[in-house]
Amino acid sequence: MPQNSDATSFSPMDTGHQGLWEGSGIRFTGYGHYFGSEEIHNESVENATTNAVEDRVIGGVGVRTRYRATDEETPVLMATRASRQALERAGVDASDIDLVVVSHWTDRNYVDEVGALTAAALGIKGPMAFEIAGSCAGYIQAVHTAAALLTSPAGYRRALVATTERVTRRVRPGSKGAMLVSDGAGACVMEATPGGASGLIDSVFHTDGSLAHMSVAGGEQGWVRSHPDLNDVALAHVRDAVEDLLARNKLTVDDIDWLIPHSGTEPLAKGIQHHLGADPGRVLTNLSFRGNVSSASIPTTVSELLERGVVAPGDLVLSPSIGGGVWCWGGLLYRI
Repeated sequence: MPQNSDATSFSPMDTGHQGLWEGSGIRFTGYGHYFGSEEIHNESVENATTNAVEDRVIGGVGVRTRYRATDEETPVLMATRASRQALERAGVDASDIDLVVVSHWTDRNYVDEVGALTAAALGIKGPMAFEIAGSCAGYIQAVHTAAALLTSPAGYRRALVATTERVTRRVRPGSKGAMLVSDGAGACVMEATPGGASGLIDSVFHTDGSLAHMSVAGGEQGWVRSHPDLNDVALAHVRDAVEDLLARNKLTVDDIDWLIPHSGTEPLAKGIQHHLGADPGRVLTNLSFRGNVSSASIPTTVSELLERGVVAPGDLVLSPSIGGGVWCWGGLLYRI
């Protein structure tokens, strides 16, 4: 797609007094979602094998239904399905996309890049498409990255962000952890009109590799193992991200219409609500009926809530997340 000659028309942002993307004209114009085709209803948690660390991190699970993808439902297929829905709702064709950013970590390959393969499956050939691996915070990382490129001199004006995870392959079968996670994909279309009204107001994203031991996926099967203090460390970082976004935009949590976090686990979801002092009626997640879909949790939640009319265009939303056992974390402040 031809690059726009006014690509350098964005003015520098004063992040001490306003959102990083305020005035950039970046809007979310369409969302989509897709879940693995096998729906599983959780039985009593007592039937699952567990250990002391899992009990502390996961708690009572709090997931009623979860979804598992078949072997044919690959990360690329799921990302493609969610992306097509997002494109349709945005009213744009795949040929209108200048940039594709795909968040994915659960089926890592040495070659065959999920970002490029997703773009090709959509018929997008030529524009830059790439994959990131921020684990559960991958959606924040993808939107943050796409926004930076949409406001760069490269001239990109329309980006597709997709998240796609088969988390069920990263947990021990029959465990309490297996009752927590799901497979699925979420997507959104981001459009930038310099000088126009902004949907994306601000974002933060941080990393600290010294915290990588809080959650690791290793061994022959690549199953996730968590540190017992995971939730405590995660809550501290979520709080920091939220306080950072609120302070530099001169807002309080009461000014936010909806808090849509990546909740991850039941103890983490309850902790976020308690630590931030948010009205429980304004904290929205899909954890109880969709499970932990890792980086797809936030966009699938927004997509489904829009579809059901729970949230509406213009609503002010704050979405924090932690990922990879807290080695990365961040948040988004935006209007639907």
